[in-house]
Amino acid sequence: MSKKHRTKWEKKPWQPVKIIYEPTDEDLTAAAGLAPLIDLFQQSPQYEELRKCLPERKSNASYDTGLFALNYIAGFIYGHDSLDDFQEFENDPGVEDKLGSLPSERAMGDYLRDFNQDNIDKLNSFLTRQALSGRRAICKDNDVVTIDIDSTSHVQSGDKIEGAAWNYKNEWCLDSLVCFDELGLSYNMDLRSGSTFSAVGGPEMIEQVFSQIPKPKDQTKKHNMRADSAFCNEEFIRKCLLLNLKFTITAHDNMNWREKVKNLTQWTQKNYSEDELKKYHKNKKTPPPVEYARFLYEPGWSDNLRFPVVVKRTWHERETDSLLDTGCWHYYAVITNWNLHSHTLQEVAEFHAKRGNGENFIKEEKYGYDLKHFPCQKLLANQAYGMLALVAHNLLRTIAILDSPDKPHYSKKLRRKYVYLPGRLTKHARQLVMKVPKRFWAAILQLADIGKEVLNEHPAWMRPQQAFLVACNSS
Repeated sequence: MSKKHRTKWEKKPWQPVKIIYEPTDEDLTAAAGLAPLIDLFQQSPQYEELRKCLPERKSNASYDTGLFALNYIAGFIYGHDSLDDFQEFENDPGVEDKLGSLPSERAMGDYLRDFNQDNIDKLNSFLTRQALSGRRAICKDNDVVTIDIDSTSHVQSGDKIEGAAWNYKNEWCLDSLVCFDELGLSYNMDLRSGSTFSAVGGPEMIEQVFSQIPKPKDQTKKHNMRADSAFCNEEFIRKCLLLNLKFTITAHDNMNWREKVKNLTQWTQKNYSEDELKKYHKNKKTPPPVEYARFLYEPGWSDNLRFPVVVKRTWHERETDSLLDTGCWHYYAVITNWNLHSHTLQEVAEFHAKRGNGENFIKEEKYGYDLKHFPCQKLLANQAYGMLALVAHNLLRTIAILDSPDKPHYSKKLRRKYVYLPGRLTKHARQLVMKVPKRFWAAILQLADIGKEVLNEHPAWMRPQQAFLVACNSS
């Protein structure tokens, strides 16, 4: 049958275009954006500060301690899940030629086991300084820091992992206590036994963090502290007062605040914003009734202190056919030292509700950098592994906010935008040149502009590529 008389049902099915595959000796990389990110960190003052926190490598046959650290940071930026994943760099000339040589996974593990408690303490101090450096690049005019503290479990499968224990969720795990600010930058991390109660070590951690944070220039302002009900205890509240912090802490049931709620009669309704009302209208829903009230709490451990407790109640409709049982109020309480003469109850409750953003960064830590589990048996080695991941997180988070302040990307999307770029590595006049396809060059230029904000100058890694830059702009 001729093609002219072929019916529709006889049409040939679609097929992808055939491609001829040929081998090449060219050095190609699938992560052209990783080398500029390594340069951006290595050329910043942060790198030399990080080196002071690392264990020394005294043997002449050993790799430099900075090489190990940059390997870990590059691996976390790239998205490695384990020590074995570092073998991927052996087949990527963009990383292998950049770092000069790559330690084996066994050497990488031995390096982690060289960390002692002094290295860990210095690394925690560095995390705080790195986060503050990122804040200065992001929000130069806002020197009031809001810290969220929380703990999370890291489920393990090995029986010999130091510190692994059963927690209250019946998980065989390690437990970490972490601090993030409202921008998502990490300030401190403590890895401990899985059976450790959430608030243990909290007062000491916030003291370490805020001892390095300068006080606000406006003396009428204070730094903010937010925490969940596990931290609603005497020791943590006293430490917040001693550090002159404004705090909001989820009220614990041992305060018997639910009994106090029964006697509250003066409730104020929530004022929904226009954006909130538009969202409800868009989804064809009616905003639920929300009301606020307050009472003074007198802690049993002090005769002189009184703290306001802000109570929020939200009406929840019940899905039932009964005409008598239409719904009920759900209650939530926050203990605070905010001045309620200058702030409304709604402001306090909504400020504390943003604490949930800190939990998003804990998820980012666990899933974006695969800290769901740890690679070593030694507890300090595992903590060093987690803290190097947070160093990489702080670098990427700073870039994400400078790139898109309103809606910064998380690590997964940021890698697709800036790291997973194709490139060709060439050697000319004793220089390594990374050639990137023109359609991806915009991402490299954007990364350079972000680097200016971080380094406050034009990044040095752009200078050898000026000829290619001119060619791109002229085309």
